[in-house]
Amino acid sequence: MPLTKPVSSIMSASPVVANEFTTFSQILRLFNEYPVHHLPVVDSGNRLVGIVSSNDLIRVFKQLFELPEPVHASPVAVDQKVRVLELMTPNPVSVSPDQSIGEALKIFSSGKFLALPVVDKDQVVGIVSAKDVLSYLA
Repeated sequence: MPLTKPVSSIMSASPVVANEFTTFSQILRLFNEYPVHHLPVVDSGNRLVGIVSSNDLIRVFKQLFELPEPVHASPVAVDQKVRVLELMTPNPVSVSPDQSIGEALKIFSSGKFLALPVVDKDQVVGIVSAKDVLSYLA
């Protein structure tokens, strides 16, 4: 398999995204309704500002239950306590659609990332995961 092929050949186009006004309960619903493990966060111009992973959700639940007075599981209470801008990883590493699969593989090999937003002209156009690269190589 040629690693010189562009990331655009294996990315998921038009990914599900959140914005800075998406509530925590809406993010949970998106993760539940769509087969995603990473959710790019965009501003009003569809420019990438962050990313939320399923691991971030686990971290939040753990923190909520460790509070002196744990937040009850009501969506309203959690939405008031957890803001997307605090939950997300800001300024995530991204790739362009023209970057090679090999370049994405090098980024994934660092062990720090499992998904990379694909950005073209400041717009989120896709997402590529380590699983996408492994499936391509298999």
